Amino acid sequence: MGSPISGFHVGILTLNTTHSLKPGNVQNAITFRFPVVYAVVRDVSIPSLLSGEASALGPILAAIAELEDRGVSVIVGACGSFIHFQEAATRAARVPVFLSIMLEVPLLLRSLPAQSKLGIIFASAATFSPRVCDQSGISDTSRIIALGADEIEAFRPILSQSGALDSLALERGIVELVQRTIARNPSIAAWLLQCSDLPPYAAAIRSATNRPVFDMALLIEHLHGSATRRIYTGEQQG
Repeated sequence: MGSPISGFHVGILTLNTTHSLKPGNVQNAITFRFPVVYAVVRDVSIPSLLSGEASALGPILAAIAELEDRGVSVIVGACGSFIHFQEAATRAARVPVFLSIMLEVPLLLRSLPAQSKLGIIFASAATFSPRVCDQSGISDTSRIIALGADEIEAFRPILSQSGALDSLALERGIVELVQRTIARNPSIAAWLLQCSDLPPYAAAIRSATNRPVFDMALLIEHLHGSATRRIYTGEQQG
């Protein structure tokens, strides 16, 4: 059975948020050079998702089914805390599901120099729990430095969904946070942005610390490429 719309390979789960969405944010479609389609997870608040409340699972699965009906090739989550429901989502879904950038953590830990560490910036470091590790496939946290963007005053309007978002102030706060962290932990070899509100500041983090930065916006580009492989042409060399 066909869909009344097509051309979307990546479907993105979002919460019903109201804060300003800067280009680079996963919830801002202009972030991507290709079309994406969104499904809002109804009746799930930011606090309930951050804590992984069981009541969020039904709305998440309903949104996944909605995106599947639209014909997407892969589904991602626009909040890193969707990771709480990764296993349940893959059991129910008919297409690959990447609910959080946290799924990249085991890959990065196996790829970085053995004595180095990975800095992860969460919306709130308090959400980095054993359940998150289990759902992400993380078996060893000894090389992870967890930070919380909620330490930054300018980030709090996102969590509270009230007040104006000052993007320039948030960028300054993020840069100051990573610089302080690098000074204390010079063995950090890369950053991962758990929160999908933070990719707009990835370039500033890279510039300030000279470390690569991984985030969901970048992973979405990779996943879209896997579903739209180009045909290689040209003369064989040699």
